[in-house]
Amino acid sequence: MSLHPSKKSKISILLPTRKRTQQVYDMVREALLLAESPSRIEVLIAHDDDDNESQAFFYSDKWLKMIDRFGATSKVFQTERYGYIQLFKYVNLLAEEATGDWLFFMNDDAMIESKAWDREIRKCDGWFGLLRAQSNHDHPFAIFPIVPKRWIEEFGCFSLVNHSDWWAYNVAARTNRMRNIMVNISHNRADLNGMNNDETFKEQDYSTDGRDPTNLDDYSHPQRQKELREWQQKMLEIAAVENEEKEKLKQMKLKELRNESTI
Repeated sequence: MSLHPSKKSKISILLPTRKRTQQVYDMVREALLLAESPSRIEVLIAHDDDDNESQAFFYSDKWLKMIDRFGATSKVFQTERYGYIQLFKYVNLLAEEATGDWLFFMNDDAMIESKAWDREIRKCDGWFGLLRAQSNHDHPFAIFPIVPKRWIEEFGCFSLVNHSDWWAYNVAARTNRMRNIMVNISHNRADLNGMNNDETFKEQDYSTDGRDPTNLDDYSHPQRQKELREWQQKMLEIAAVENEEKEKLKQMKLKELRNESTI
């Protein structure tokens, strides 16, 4: 572990959950065990106001002592019940409240498997775009998207649609602002490996997954598509400014080298 962990960038895990307290406990504990600098990890939980199990657990000694043992921090938010169909509202709330340099949207049915996974994220410090972790979920999108806090500052929120992974992917990958990182995650979903075939899984609603352009909440709706193009354009503008700054720095260094060679 680093002798100066406070100088390392901070990572905020965004974790909406419903009635899966043991799964969340196991996932967060494993994530902190595998982290290079667990004291630089912040865990943000959002649960529904009718989820009594979560309300009791995330203020329990079991949860608080586990977080404290690793020197990590935890914040818990109770919200009205938006449901899976408006999952992005939980994510946006947590993203706004996060204090980390990186925002890592995780599921309550997933498990990080890579040692020093936080180091892999920090290798991209200073870069603006989407980081895509690897998983057993054979899917082109960034199922567990990781973005810098600046994403919220630039766009105002994490996502405008339920499927935040779809949104982040289409903003970043379509503008060449996505990087794959060597962080492996097991997605323990009932239809993938038979795990967590519970009430929460069975209540998932996929009615806004691109098949109804008349529904404003569906990402195929013309308004959502217009907003997606606006985000993509902004991403391209940010990239252009960064490239211009890099070119100026490159020219300055070349000039310094030429000056040194004439001495």
